[in-house]
This record gives sequence, structure tokens and C-alpha cells, in this order.
Amino acid sequence: MDGLVEELLRLESAKHKALVEIDAPAYDANVRAQLRLVSASKKTLDKVANVERLLALSQLITLNTRLLQNLVSTTPWFALGSNNGYNAKGRVSDVTTSRRISVEA
Repeated sequence: MDGLVEELLRLESAKHKALVEIDAPAYDANVRAQLRLVSASKKTLDKVANVERLLALSQLITLNTRLLQNLVSTTPWFALGSNNGYNAKGRVSDVTTSRRISVEA
């Protein structure tokens, strides 16, 4: 399981970089990679030996969730930069609506 934690930490770090650089396609690619990794390793029942790395992963996930919430609320086009949209809670949702933005004065 330590290998899984290390790979998730690597992908979460890549997501962090994408958030800081406001790179929605890179963020989306890393989210998909994480989903594939977690899906493929559901049967891993080994215990985690390195609790510090697991804690670092947890803290980075929390930070990235907050960064994503800020980006989605302040930079609407971030959510439209790929085929998926990200809501304020950081969840992926398929964008089925028009990509037009309407502004009223």
C-alpha cells in the first residue's frame, strides 16, 4: 500500500502544480489518472508502513481541494477548460450545458 500512497502523492502533487498554473487540462488528466489508479488497486489490503507520507497526502488533498474551490469560484473558465467541470466541492461532473457565459449589467 505504501507504493499506492507514493503514486497518489505524486499525482496529487501534479494536480497541485496544475492548479497553481491554472492548467485545467493537466488537472483533469491527473484526476483521471488517480481515478484509474484507485480503481485498479481496490483489492490492495496491505497496511501502510509510512504514516508520514499518508499524512502528507491527506494535507495536500485538503490544500488542493481549497485551491480548486477558489479557482472555480473566481476563475469560471477553469472548469470549462476540459470536457469535465469541477464544482465548488472539487467533484468532477460532466458538463452537459452550453459553454456560453451570460453577464447582466
